[in-house]
Amino acid sequence: MKKKITITLLLPTYNEVDGFKEIFPSIDRKLFDDILVVDGGSSDGTVEYAFSQNIRVMSQIRKGLSEAVIDSIETINTDCVVEFSLDGNSIPEKLPELVKEMQKGYDLVVVSRYLPPAKSYDDNIVTAFGNFIFTRLIRLMGNYPITDSLVMYRGFNISIVKYPEFKKFLIGPVFEPLTSMVACNRKLKIFEIAGDEPDRIGGESKMRVFYNGGCIILAIVRTYIFKFFKIII
Repeated sequence: MKKKITITLLLPTYNEVDGFKEIFPSIDRKLFDDILVVDGGSSDGTVEYAFSQNIRVMSQIRKGLSEAVIDSIETINTDCVVEFSLDGNSIPEKLPELVKEMQKGYDLVVVSRYLPPAKSYDDNIVTAFGNFIFTRLIRLMGNYPITDSLVMYRGFNISIVKYPEFKKFLIGPVFEPLTSMVACNRKLKIFEIAGDEPDRIGGESKMRVFYNGGCIILAIVRTYIFKFFKIII
């Protein structure tokens, strides 16, 4: 009998109480073996609400979303992780399908904003163009025609972050695109699900567009060097 893959739902938060209260009640908790909130110092009641829902909470150790995710993974004992945003950008209706595909053995499952008929309602011309360029550069690393390399809403096997190049290339806010790069470069099993990205709830994006873009470009260059020369720099 095939072993059931175990999955943790990871919820990075920073003052997300409005989205938390609106979205979390519609999530089927039975889909997951564990649920973890990694909080970056919220002061709006986010942590208190998480405790009221009997959710495990971890305080962010290092500054930065990528660092928060990688540090939280060190405390997780499941096979896979599903990242989910409580700011409204992730739609919980896609979680059963995502989990179903993870159970089939895919190493990376992405809820893509750009796989028809999905659409992003939170994009602007700069972020849409950046994703288009980065995704096509990353797509060339492997044999899967990925359409969305940057979105947080994804599930992945924790083995991806154990490869030696992952932590070495994890500089700045590149965690999600780096999972795509490593999966493509190592020809892991990838699958995409079409899923809309609604407008966010309770605040504006914390992303610094040009800084983020520069970090992603650096990670892409280093991954290509590793791909062709097997050198980790």
